[in-house]
Amino acid sequence: MFLLRETDRSVTDICFDVGFSSRGTFSRTFREIVGEAPSDYRVGHEPMVAPNCFQLWAMRPVVAAGVARRSSSFGDAAAATAS
Repeated sequence: MFLLRETDRSVTDICFDVGFSSRGTFSRTFREIVGEAPSDYRVGHEPMVAPNCFQLWAMRPVVAAGVARRSSSFGDAAAATAS
């Protein structure tokens, strides 16, 4: 369903990519599960858009945990004077 919603690849290409050897079998199985033909599903369902907070979270830079801890001095001064 994701490939039908999010790409413009043909239903036949998607059928073979997901492991079917026949477009007819793929279409029949898809209709039994979803309730409509793959091409009709594509027309009626646009790509999903994630909420802005998820998009921002996904685009945040990733820093290795060990590097981030070593490069931060937040709280180091308080820990050094407490010892």
